[in-house]
Amino acid sequence: MKIHNTLMKKPVLVVVALIIIVALGSLVSINITKNKGSNSQSQVEATRLAFNSANFVNPLDKTNKYHPLTPGMQWTRAGTTEVGSRKVPHQVVSTMTDVVRIIDGVPAIAMLDQSTDSGKISQVGFDYLAIDKDSNVWILGGYTENYEGGQYTNVESSWLGEADGGKVGILIPGNVTQNTPRWFIGGRIGEDPSVGEPVAANQDITVKFGTFHDVLAVREGASKAVDNEIKYYAPSVGIILNTPKSKSLHQDDFQLINLFNLSPEGLSEASKTVLDLEAHARQVSTKIYGRVESAKRLP
Repeated sequence: MKIHNTLMKKPVLVVVALIIIVALGSLVSINITKNKGSNSQSQVEATRLAFNSANFVNPLDKTNKYHPLTPGMQWTRAGTTEVGSRKVPHQVVSTMTDVVRIIDGVPAIAMLDQSTDSGKISQVGFDYLAIDKDSNVWILGGYTENYEGGQYTNVESSWLGEADGGKVGILIPGNVTQNTPRWFIGGRIGEDPSVGEPVAANQDITVKFGTFHDVLAVREGASKAVDNEIKYYAPSVGIILNTPKSKSLHQDDFQLINLFNLSPEGLSEASKTVLDLEAHARQVSTKIYGRVESAKRLP
């Protein structure tokens, strides 16, 4: 199935964010693996905030310092990635759409991601994000599929809430300091969960798009990874820089090169891309998306 032609005309997408957890409310501790920088691994605890649908609010009624959920915001980040054993030019466009789905009783808004390698679309997907009363941004589901030669090739990820085989968690805590302990991000059941932890705070970072202050650096990735990539988050902006480490699962090295607000027409185009991709997901991921109603755009 071909991608909707809006993808070909204008990439829309990606804001991946991570931050730390000073979780307010009921906490659940889980044991996960953290590497201290050697080949040996030791057990540490990641803080996991208990999921309670009553704690969530409309995604447009709250804000998170490091992860805006404003429909129409679009980020372009560019750099390199590894394909096989070689580095190639890599670009990710992320867009906050106005597509909303109720997941586990919670309204979640879709963030569209589109990746391009060597000038060709390589992957398209979206994540469903929700926000609670304490401004913690949660990830409650998503869908990602690889793309090659003008068509989708294989599903990379497909899940919707804990009822459909996921482990929901906090993508970006509402309150973060350099001393915040490791937090649970989540993932699919049966896979090593993703976690995050702060590396540095109050940083001044310059990228192609400009200089940012009060930047938070977060190490994020699978809990069993020897070393994970570092993501840098600027207030009211989101991720401005991503630097992988030698043992990172993904060798994506990119920085923010553009940020703007889409016109109503551009937002409509991005949101339609999500709905079209969901329609495709209902055909190829029937156990997850085949049994749920279509998501809707905000009125």
